[in-house]
Amino acid sequence: MSTPGRSAATTLTGWGMVLSGAAAVAASLWAVSPYPPLIPELALAGLAVLFAGAWVVASYRARADGPLSKRYVETRRPNPVLPYLFAFGIPLAALAAFLTGFTVSSSYGRETERLEQVGYGTYEVTVVRLATKPRFDPGNEDQDPHYYTDLTLRIPYASGPREVTVRGMYTRHKPPVPGMKVDVHFAPRDPGTPVTENGERDRTGRFVSLFVLVFVSPFLLVAAIGMKSQMDKDDLHELRRFRTLVHLPALGLLLTGLVLLLPMALEFQVAGRDQLYALLASPTPILALIWVLRTRR
Repeated sequence: MSTPGRSAATTLTGWGMVLSGAAAVAASLWAVSPYPPLIPELALAGLAVLFAGAWVVASYRARADGPLSKRYVETRRPNPVLPYLFAFGIPLAALAAFLTGFTVSSSYGRETERLEQVGYGTYEVTVVRLATKPRFDPGNEDQDPHYYTDLTLRIPYASGPREVTVRGMYTRHKPPVPGMKVDVHFAPRDPGTPVTENGERDRTGRFVSLFVLVFVSPFLLVAAIGMKSQMDKDDLHELRRFRTLVHLPALGLLLTGLVLLLPMALEFQVAGRDQLYALLASPTPILALIWVLRTRR
């Protein structure tokens, strides 16, 4: 039997919204898609939006069908899961949006995967001969004395060693000589990949993720525990009943955050920018929670 603002449909659509949203956050943090397009994450987020719209419609219908002449009295116990979903899910959603801003491009991601498959990395190789006379640089306060030389190197490819000349090799303190060992980047299983002295791949995204894991996660955990301690189960349980002035602005904030993530998630720019919008999206889950808690009564 329907009650004001609540029915089997509102329960189903409400939990569908929450669980699909949580799955989208988990997929993003787990990096299911390492580079755009972030199809699984967007599909789950889109499903959450559909459930949210269905929840609003079902709530209006339940309210219209309910016994309006009676004051509504909640008879079900508060769900013990809700405080944890709010306290831990909201900070994680903000974190997922923030990390999305550091997603590498699809072209860079595909090239990185290809290089990993062919063994690209730093290897020590032997100098065969000097291709040019060493050019000495005395250095300065920030740089040691060094030499620049074009060197012919013996590269031990998987298919057999080859001699490759690398331009502008850097050596410290003393000029290179045949037989000397130097470090270069190359792909042992792909002779077509250039041999370079400094071929480090950009690890900004991984560095940010590692930094967040080590330094930011503990603060998020403490904040979530603090939020959990301040949440009243009865108040949160009451929030399951749709209220226009409470839920529509909060859902609007969450939808705004999702829209701001689209340029990074689908790899297109708006006014020449994409990362900025993802960073602007990161506080929207927290703002939505603040709005709900401040207007719940």
